[in-house]
Amino acid sequence: MKKSLIFLFAFMAAASLQVHSRYRIFEDIIYYKKQHGLLSFMADDLSGGRGTGSEGNRMTMLFIRDRFEAYGLMPFEGSYLKPFPADSGLKGVNVTGFVPSRKAGSGYVIVGAHYDHLGQIGDKIYNGADDNASGVTALLNLAEIFGTMYKAGLGPEKNIIFAAFDAKEHNMAGSRHFVSTLGIDRDSIACAINIDQIGTVLEPLDGKDTNFVIMLGENTLRPEDRGKAARCNMLHTGMALSHTYYGSEAFSGIIYRMSDQTAFHEAGIPALLFTSGIHRHTYKTTDDTDIISYPMLKKRTLLIFHLIMSL
Repeated sequence: MKKSLIFLFAFMAAASLQVHSRYRIFEDIIYYKKQHGLLSFMADDLSGGRGTGSEGNRMTMLFIRDRFEAYGLMPFEGSYLKPFPADSGLKGVNVTGFVPSRKAGSGYVIVGAHYDHLGQIGDKIYNGADDNASGVTALLNLAEIFGTMYKAGLGPEKNIIFAAFDAKEHNMAGSRHFVSTLGIDRDSIACAINIDQIGTVLEPLDGKDTNFVIMLGENTLRPEDRGKAARCNMLHTGMALSHTYYGSEAFSGIIYRMSDQTAFHEAGIPALLFTSGIHRHTYKTTDDTDIISYPMLKKRTLLIFHLIMSL
């Protein structure tokens, strides 16, 4: 019996590798110069910390829209730009793009990351390289991969919505607006994946191994989708993958409620958070491009890519 199970697992692993092998070429879309270019533009002093309502925020919003359009994403529900009211009279703008499925009626996966940060406070600029230019860089890399795949006639098999949220720092107003105005059946959404602070190796899980990523929210997934991230990681990226925040169930719940996946979870939509954790530079002016590990940012982005393919 044990030998049969081992054979079955080996067969399934080999089949998965064969299915995914033809997509390996798309992994080369992600490389250091491109990652660095995207991230450093968003985290430059000229972007002014991307505070909601600021000129730097608007510049970043248009930058993301232009990337979506260049990658071949379609406007979602008629427009790339979705304005909404934030708090204190501020106006926010979500940026959304769409890669349609090659199969009719096949459901949705949503991939999101917030592009706003603290902006400028006094004479200090909070560039937010990790929080969350890193997450938006991963979002844009994934958008380009799936846009390229679609143009090549290689999928995807579900509709994929890419959303860059504004006003996360204002009670997650952007993601809450997105979910409340979502014009699709929520039961058709396999998963919403949020990417927030995914670019550093400053807080390894065991204090030493920097080859890691944290994924929270697997318990919100449908039973048939649980375990897929672990299998994708084992087959393709080989990181230490934690389903808790440094082993603490209590802190896992707190961290999970602090970012944009919360809006989806509260609406009954399966929702995951991918992160590399809070660190000593979070919400400080030292959150700059020199703390980013681009090899790990790529590896974590590729895990999300393979998970989307698996979903």
